[in-house]
Amino acid sequence: MLRLLKKFRKLISLLLTIIALLIVIIVVPMIPDTISSGLMVSMHTDSAPKLIAHRGLSSLYPENTLPAFYGAAKHGFDAFEFDVHTTKDGQWIVIHDDDVDHMTDSEGEVEDFTLEELREMKLVSGSNIEEYPDIKMPTLRETLDVCKEWNITPVIEIKGCDTEYLPSLKEMLDEYDLSNKAAIISFDEEYLEKYRQLDKDIEILYLANEPTKEDIDWCVENNFGINYNHWCLYKCFGAIRYAKEKGITIAVWTVDNNFFADIMVLFGAEYITTNKILP
Repeated sequence: MLRLLKKFRKLISLLLTIIALLIVIIVVPMIPDTISSGLMVSMHTDSAPKLIAHRGLSSLYPENTLPAFYGAAKHGFDAFEFDVHTTKDGQWIVIHDDDVDHMTDSEGEVEDFTLEELREMKLVSGSNIEEYPDIKMPTLRETLDVCKEWNITPVIEIKGCDTEYLPSLKEMLDEYDLSNKAAIISFDEEYLEKYRQLDKDIEILYLANEPTKEDIDWCVENNFGINYNHWCLYKCFGAIRYAKEKGITIAVWTVDNNFFADIMVLFGAEYITTNKILP
C-alpha cells in the first residue's frame, strides 16, 4: 500500500511538471504585455493581495531603470521591487546581475567598477530599450527619490554587497523616512540576519525557490517573512501551509497570470510580485 502511495505521488508530481511545462511553452507566450488585476477573483475579496512591480514595470520599460519605476508609480502600484549591489567605492547601484555583461555595452563584475564608471555605461537591454537611448543605471538614492515623490514602497533585493556597507543602506532609508515602509529581501541569509541586527522592525522577506519547514522556522526565529517562487508551490505546499500556520508574511514571485495569482492568494500569499498584472 505504501509503495502504491509513493508511486501515485510521483505520478502526480510528474503530471504537474508536464502541465507546468506546457503552460510555459504554450500559454505564457500568449499573455499580453499587461493584464488587469480586475480579472482576478481575489481582488474583489477581503484577501486581495498587494501587487509589487518586478524591477519596476519591466514588461513595458527597461528593468531596474527610472522609467520602469516611474511607470510602476503612474500605473498605480503601491510598491516596486528592485535589485541593489555595492560598487568598488562602496556606493549603492541598482542592477540585477552580478556583472554588467547583459545589461550594458561593457563587461565585468559590478563590484569591480566605481559608481562613476558604472554610470558611464550605456544600457542596451530591456523592454522597449530603443525608446530610452540615454538612460543610465540608477543609484539607490535616485530610486528612493521616486519612492518618496510618489509615496510608493521600495522592495529592495540585496543581490551583492560587502556587509560592511549595510549600515549605509539603513542610514539612507532612515534619511528618506522609509525604514517604516520599505521591505528588504534577499536569497542571502547572512545579509538578512545582519540587516535585522541593524533594524528590528523593518519588513524582511527571505527569498527561496523551494522553502522547507526548517526555512520557515528560521524565518520565525528572526522575524522574517517568506517570499517564494510560485512555480514550486506543488513541491513546497507543506512548508507554505506551515508558514501560514505560523502567521508569518507570505509573498510570491514572479506571477504574470491572473489564474495563478488567485491560486497563490488561496494558499496565503499577501504580496504578489509581477511583471504584467496591473493594479
